[in-house]
Amino acid sequence: MLRIKRLRIEIKTANETNGGIYGFDECFSDGLNFIASTENTSGKSSVIEAIFYCLGLEQIIGGVNQQVLTSAYKSQIKDGDKVWSVLESGAFLEIFNGNETVTIFRSAVMEGRDPRLVTVYYGDYDSIGNQVTPPEDMYLHDNGSATNEKGFHTFLESFLHLQLPIVQTSGNDQKLYLQTIFSCLFIEQKHGWADIFSGMPYFGIKDAKKRVVEFLIGLDTYNVNKEKDRLRAVKEVITTEWQAAINDINRNANRENCTVSGIPTSPKIMTEKDYSTFSILTVDKKPLTEAVLELQANHDRIKQRKPRIVDNFDELNSELHDIEDTIATFEQKLLECQRQALLSKSAISQAEKSLEIVLRDLRNNKDAAKLQNMGSTTGCQASINICPTCNQVIQDSLLHIGQNIPVMSIEENIRHLEGQKKVLEFNRDSHKDNLDSLTLVQNDIQSRLVTLRRLAQTIRSDLYSTETEWSESIVQKLVEIESTLKNYEQLNNFIAQQLDVIASLSERWKKYKDDLSKIPAKAISSLDIETMAALKKNFVTNLRKYKYKSAPNIDAVDIPIDTCLPTIDGFDMKFDSSASDNIRIIWSFTMALLQTSIEKNGNHPGVIIFDEPAQHSIVTSDMESLIQSVLDLKTSAQVIIGITLNNEELRETITQLPKATAHIIEIGNRAFQLL
Repeated sequence: MLRIKRLRIEIKTANETNGGIYGFDECFSDGLNFIASTENTSGKSSVIEAIFYCLGLEQIIGGVNQQVLTSAYKSQIKDGDKVWSVLESGAFLEIFNGNETVTIFRSAVMEGRDPRLVTVYYGDYDSIGNQVTPPEDMYLHDNGSATNEKGFHTFLESFLHLQLPIVQTSGNDQKLYLQTIFSCLFIEQKHGWADIFSGMPYFGIKDAKKRVVEFLIGLDTYNVNKEKDRLRAVKEVITTEWQAAINDINRNANRENCTVSGIPTSPKIMTEKDYSTFSILTVDKKPLTEAVLELQANHDRIKQRKPRIVDNFDELNSELHDIEDTIATFEQKLLECQRQALLSKSAISQAEKSLEIVLRDLRNNKDAAKLQNMGSTTGCQASINICPTCNQVIQDSLLHIGQNIPVMSIEENIRHLEGQKKVLEFNRDSHKDNLDSLTLVQNDIQSRLVTLRRLAQTIRSDLYSTETEWSESIVQKLVEIESTLKNYEQLNNFIAQQLDVIASLSERWKKYKDDLSKIPAKAISSLDIETMAALKKNFVTNLRKYKYKSAPNIDAVDIPIDTCLPTIDGFDMKFDSSASDNIRIIWSFTMALLQTSIEKNGNHPGVIIFDEPAQHSIVTSDMESLIQSVLDLKTSAQVIIGITLNNEELRETITQLPKATAHIIEIGNRAFQLL
């Protein structure tokens, strides 16, 4: 929720009367507000520009910073026959979110203060200067202004209790920025009446207008599409991993002249019956388990033939002792490698934690420097000798206070933190390289240990063999059998591991199918169908109320879900509409978004600004219909209208409105007068 409570514009000049401060200072109410004058060029748009400007939404007008403001803010201001040069200028905007009030100050012309700097006072305007109303400086129109802690639009999003969605862009995904959302709510005079959302700035957002409508009226479509994209990615990952597991099984089985059957080549929800059909067959089509039993029986039968005691018993015994000593040495090396690996992992973890702290401190210092460079003095910790990272007094030192010890500036602190960042990154990467090397050494030692232990086992067998030596053919057969058994055992272990992978993938596939089943079968949920129907109903009702006549059959108007923008007979309505009816379309759609959001509990902030809505000779009766639409909302929204009362009928209509329902701010011939 957003409510404009008060706007105070200050333009300081050399005029000595009343301090020479010209400007505007008025309060606004809930419901309908008019900023009215009897003539054009009286400054109504300049007043409305200040609201845009204080909220950091001036891109809707067509630019950034003070360049979008009129000359009264930047160069000179007229007072009767006299012209005064502008010395300084800025504006205070008091806003309310339903619970809290803050006042925003932004300068237009001020020496030493960048226009991107925004000061937020946590209270109303009258409380500024009290200790209970602390100020905080933030920044706009720079990297991080919508995401970093010191970014003003980060603050504003939080203050308004908005949760902006992440949307697709031509580059990386990003937020649906406040500027795009408010371009549908704030219709400025110069460009805003050209088309629906014509003031929307370009941020490379895909289908930006559609995304804004979805957000404002609270459609589920965005979340549904996002979930579809997520599930599509999940499906691709599971399918890729499943096929990789199957390919690994087949490749390893083929290496041993075996084949595998019973595992589906594409993901499915596996059952016990599915696993029971799985089998590994040898080249002669025997099950692998049966082939292993046959080989083991053959091996046992051959080993029953005992050889005579060998003549080189002492030599073999000595060799066995040497191998056992070598095994012990390798085991010690392996333990040392494992210990070093643990130390490296700990060092990597510590370096990453320290790096995270340094990066946070670096970001805070850069934000502080950015604010200081913009001219911040209020709320900038460094400007009052307070560290922006630890909030300690900068002069605190372990050395004697009497010694003249220089304190690092923010720029020096940033350079120091950049140096720390490089050192920590180098330290982390060095330990990662060391860990990789240790892993290779461990793998090598483990492989050597397997070989040595196998050799020791063979020598022990020889030492305890009986009188006769093995025949060469028997030895060859045993070697072949043992090698085959070993390969079969490795294949079995590997396939068991891969079956565990497939079981895990099967569970993920089940979860994917369950999530997919929860997505509405239709392109749009039943709730969204109701919401879109309400939007269309409100839009068409408004068109009739505002006397739209360009279409002979107004019932042919539609708002398709794929664009969320009004069409008639499938075409953009503006192409067949007169200039005045195009204005009525903008009125109707802008009001319909608010009306629908109120009905369906959408995300509309509940505020609209129309600057000179009576464009292209709109008749007074139609303006009366627009005004009545706003009055029907009562205090559930706030609508601010800048209007020129250039005919008696319109003036009478507005001035006769009950004060309880409409707040009229008449600015006379000039909006900016001596305060």
